[in-house]
Amino acid sequence: MKLFLSILLMAPIFASAATEIIYNRSANPYIPQQGEIVREKVCIEQDTNSLKVQAPEQEIAVPMVADKAICVQWNRNDSTRPVCSKSVIRSVKLDDTYTQYTYDVWDHRKERPITVQNKRLENCNR
Repeated sequence: MKLFLSILLMAPIFASAATEIIYNRSANPYIPQQGEIVREKVCIEQDTNSLKVQAPEQEIAVPMVADKAICVQWNRNDSTRPVCSKSVIRSVKLDDTYTQYTYDVWDHRKERPITVQNKRLENCNR
């Protein structure tokens, strides 16, 4: 009877290992924010220096360089909220790294990740 009760008490531990939520953070807008990133979803084409992104029902090739507005002058009249007063558009290389956070499904506030890993996108040619 004691063995049966101890197994029942450990059941939530075994169940939570299979129910994890994965979130991704990156400055690259083509990296999905949630879910496992595999080569079939997003990968790097070394020959053309582009990203191959799997969109709904089609595959898109996106260059690794994007135009981005970068602030060069700030208005600091309100010290709590500086406002960009002058920006310049520059070509910026998209990042091929991302940080993967794994949370328990019961952590609804996403405060304590189980694991935090820095990862790099895979090559498409493997």
